Amino acid sequence: MPIKDPAALLARLLKREESAWLEFKTNNADPQTIGKTLSACANAAILAGQERAYIVWGIADKARSRVGTTLKLQDVKIGGENLQNWLSRLVAPRLMMEFCDFEDAGKSYAILAVEPSYERPVKFSGCEYIRLGENVKPLADFPDHERALWLATGRYRFESAIALPHQTEDQLFALLDTSVYYKLRGDEVPPRQSEIIRTFRQRGFLRDDNEGGHDITNLGALLFASDIRHFPSISGKSIRVIQYSGKDKAKSVGETEGTKGYAVGFPGLLRFITNKLPTQERIVDGVRRALPTYSEIAIREIVANALIHQDFTISGSCPVIEIYDDRLEIANPGNSLIGVDRMIDDRRSRNEKLAAAMRELGLCEERGSGIDKAIIDIEERSLPAPEFFFSEDAMKVVIFGPKAFRQLSKADKVWACFCHCVVRYIRRDYMTNTTLRKRFSLSDDEYQAASSVIADTRQAGKIVEADPEQGRRNARYVPYWAAP
Repeated sequence: MPIKDPAALLARLLKREESAWLEFKTNNADPQTIGKTLSACANAAILAGQERAYIVWGIADKARSRVGTTLKLQDVKIGGENLQNWLSRLVAPRLMMEFCDFEDAGKSYAILAVEPSYERPVKFSGCEYIRLGENVKPLADFPDHERALWLATGRYRFESAIALPHQTEDQLFALLDTSVYYKLRGDEVPPRQSEIIRTFRQRGFLRDDNEGGHDITNLGALLFASDIRHFPSISGKSIRVIQYSGKDKAKSVGETEGTKGYAVGFPGLLRFITNKLPTQERIVDGVRRALPTYSEIAIREIVANALIHQDFTISGSCPVIEIYDDRLEIANPGNSLIGVDRMIDDRRSRNEKLAAAMRELGLCEERGSGIDKAIIDIEERSLPAPEFFFSEDAMKVVIFGPKAFRQLSKADKVWACFCHCVVRYIRRDYMTNTTLRKRFSLSDDEYQAASSVIADTRQAGKIVEADPEQGRRNARYVPYWAAP
């Protein structure tokens, strides 16, 4: 993240309270001291949730007076090797470092800015350091600090990283459609841009860059980008929609790639998808209407899940929605954090901040209830249960179009029965032959057909009797993982 205005940055740093991630020096150019201080300040930045740590030369430490420095970072050599290369070899993990020598008001200054990787604590020459007061100490000597640092590295998320640094207000409002935030919340857009910026900082969409500008985070760009291609870190995460003619990939009808942030483009994306899906005419209140044959609720929730739970660290891969004549396939990079049999009831998220923002904006259901709601709506429409497929680096969900009970394979019926049993369980209820008949739109005379599906599902080990001593005809069932 390049320093655009070092004089402005210096002025902002001098106004900050003393922090472990900010060190002032005058002329100390000892490479070993610089390396240890770099490790300590970088680790302190991780603990404080700061994007950067700084070592500044030319400032009297205690008085914080501008005295200038004779040090030139670009001129420091260690055995013929320049300081930047030398530190790059001895600091692990590899960090983004910037060395800046500059003049301000007739005096010379130098700033070393470091961006912690958040992968693990930062080492210099094989040892991790931490600052305690004004002293730099080995981290291993302070186990409580070491434990806290490891916890802090685990909390870092892609959403918090910077997508574009040092943007002016004009650039900021050109790059982000900030009005969408208020529109989706049903609020009035504030009359002053400063109010919008303050709100966006509070929500983690922006950061103060300490140089008089604004850093746009990946979270802010992902949600509100007017054009996602302007942000290199997320430009490959736009959404692709491909439509095929038939039931395979033999003939593509068209391919569209979205360019808007997820919050900006999500309502339009859903309209685009549903307009590509078949409809059926029905009489509603005496009026003939074309109604969708797919569950729009399921499409909304599963598409939202694909966006939220993707693994942003996988490059060259983006969410893809494929439309066939008989199904919709929604894929995202990154394997699922949840096993297939717990997709409906488990509660985990790979990108918590993105998930929270999508919920706040009404773009998906409350925490963990989206898949539940999708399955329930699919059941009420007597549609086949969606299927979940995992691979090492991707996840795919398949939403099917209408199929009669007799068109379903044995595996389809078993999976639908299991999903129905899970839905009943999370509603604090049981699956029975009666509820399963209703799920499949079977008549009372088709009791035996439902019994056969239950028997196959029990044999597959997916469901068990809630009360084994109860008669089979009145048996109630729970998922196998909820066995009494």
